Amino acid sequence: MLQSILNDVTGVLSATFLTGDWIALAIASVSVLAAALLMQRGGQIASMTLLALFLFALGGYVRGFLRGPAPAEPSGAASRLSSQFESSLSQFMNMQTGVLLAYFLAFMVLILVLFGLKSLLSRG
Repeated sequence: MLQSILNDVTGVLSATFLTGDWIALAIASVSVLAAALLMQRGGQIASMTLLALFLFALGGYVRGFLRGPAPAEPSGAASRLSSQFESSLSQFMNMQTGVLLAYFLAFMVLILVLFGLKSLLSRG
């Protein structure tokens, strides 16, 4: 079981950070960096990881909306927003628990590393 969790975590890390998708890499990096900078003590790691995952999901949603075709009429944007939301929610509901846990662990490790660097640099 531990081996499958580690495989999921390495799969998530490579799929998010090593695929060459620069937009997803930028969204993930900004969300992890924002969470690490907002974190004030180590006990906040769980809430900051959830914040980073929320920011990552929000960035993916905005990216999906902006990549779609331009609406021909003003009401087209609202329908595109709702269809993008339904699509994103469907992807989240179909996500396996192991993959969600792997995202949580991967983001948590990255936030802890950045928080450690921030703590070392702020000591001076």
